[in-house]
Amino acid sequence: MLPYIRSNAGFYNRIAREYYTVTSQSKTKEEYDKLLFSFCKRWQKELTNNDILSYFVESGEMEPNIIAEFRQFYIKNAEPFQKAIINAKLVIGNKYTLVYMNEFGFPVADKIVFKGASPCQYAQYTDAIKMTVRRARKRSDVYINFYDCSMAIYEGWHDLPEEETHIKLSDNLRQSKYGCFDVRYFEDCIKYFGQPVVEYRNFKVRESDGKTFA
Repeated sequence: MLPYIRSNAGFYNRIAREYYTVTSQSKTKEEYDKLLFSFCKRWQKELTNNDILSYFVESGEMEPNIIAEFRQFYIKNAEPFQKAIINAKLVIGNKYTLVYMNEFGFPVADKIVFKGASPCQYAQYTDAIKMTVRRARKRSDVYINFYDCSMAIYEGWHDLPEEETHIKLSDNLRQSKYGCFDVRYFEDCIKYFGQPVVEYRNFKVRESDGKTFA
């Protein structure tokens, strides 16, 4: 791909410049998604911030050593969750297990192949990460927006045995040990799997009774 991009530098630079011009007009997540969809449809390409940056670098318009400056800029200006993911230096193409609570408060151990991540704003959440992944046994990549959450990331693919997460009530009936947004699930996963490459805790305390939620 590199020789092809360099031999068509003008074309790829035009895509990159138009990307920034178009998406910079958005003021909300909904506007950004709509503008990005129209842009990708026009060029018949699924594009992300990482793609555009690689176009600049590989076409020769941006020197590769500037990438280090970009990383330092992101780290310096990132918010806590973004900083945790950036500093982890996850390797593109490697397998990881993401441990987190989904939007309904239920535990997830998501087995993925990492394809990239970039800081972003999601709706009102400024401390967000847009991650590109390929889930286990899937053939296509997906984008996941993570925000307002606790997360642990482990190298490789891991499963948490059912006996670790459920109580056996009878031969055919089991009950989860955990409730919605239960802090114990997050803490028990770390005890079971060991130290993760990323551990970010965004626990919340309910003022009425002091109960903690993940």
